[in-house]
Amino acid sequence: MKVVLIIAHNCIRPGAYSAFEVVLDRLRHDMPDARIASTSLLDLDNDLRALLREDVESVTLLPYLLLSGQHSKGDIPAIVANAQKDFPQIPLTLLPPLGEWNGFADMVVAGVKGAQKTRKTAESSTHFNSSMLAIEVKLEGKSVLVVGGGRIALRKVKTLLPTGARITVVAPQFDPEFASLQIPEGSMTMLNLVERPYDSTDLRGVSMVYICTDQPAVNAQVSNDARARRIMVNNACDYLDGDFIVPARMDFGENITVTVSTRGRAPSLAKKLKQKIQTDWGQDLEQIEKNFLDPSTTP
Repeated sequence: MKVVLIIAHNCIRPGAYSAFEVVLDRLRHDMPDARIASTSLLDLDNDLRALLREDVESVTLLPYLLLSGQHSKGDIPAIVANAQKDFPQIPLTLLPPLGEWNGFADMVVAGVKGAQKTRKTAESSTHFNSSMLAIEVKLEGKSVLVVGGGRIALRKVKTLLPTGARITVVAPQFDPEFASLQIPEGSMTMLNLVERPYDSTDLRGVSMVYICTDQPAVNAQVSNDARARRIMVNNACDYLDGDFIVPARMDFGENITVTVSTRGRAPSLAKKLKQKIQTDWGQDLEQIEKNFLDPSTTP
């Protein structure tokens, strides 16, 4: 009888060996002609010698270990070598520890990537499907903070300018176009550009925050600081992290506004949809608005 002996750490915690036992069961199913046995590091010497005293043809040993440490490179090989001297007629094969097996790294990477994909899918479906509420917010007189001075921040500020909000933009440096921004005539908007790194004190009195930097550490700090103060966050770099998203907006006359949203997951698709609506329906929507204002023009 050929024997496969799997060596695991000794553990007394209930349920610790459940995954290990699954491996043993699979081996017994797929290798019905072999005897599948297990032992711990503490019991290896006694259990191995007990097997060798039986009528066995060979023993293959697998250290169920991940790291090439003292046990796998020192203790176990020494025990196997001593046993082989005492039982030279029975071949003993010591496999490398589990962590050195070909394909093990690929399995770990695939598992981690799969877990990340599952997490993002779950967060996306729960946080940005059933819980998303499309609303229009009145920002006139409210303080809004934009962190970042690049093109993304510039686009966010441009959408905020007509709202009448008090806008503060904080960044170590600004895109040159910020200098030419103009507040719409008659708007209550105030725009303040602060040329320095973000500080948590920038959140005082703020109702809403837009995170627009390319620095993950800064983005995380702003997000954490804002949530601690129960301030709504839009994270332009990670829609899953934010509390709200800003849909693509189109105005047709004074009374019709159309917005397009892909729930933050496909901004380029939202842009294409916006372009198509403007091209295919723009004139019709403007005419509908005119007819609404002057019912006498309705056919």
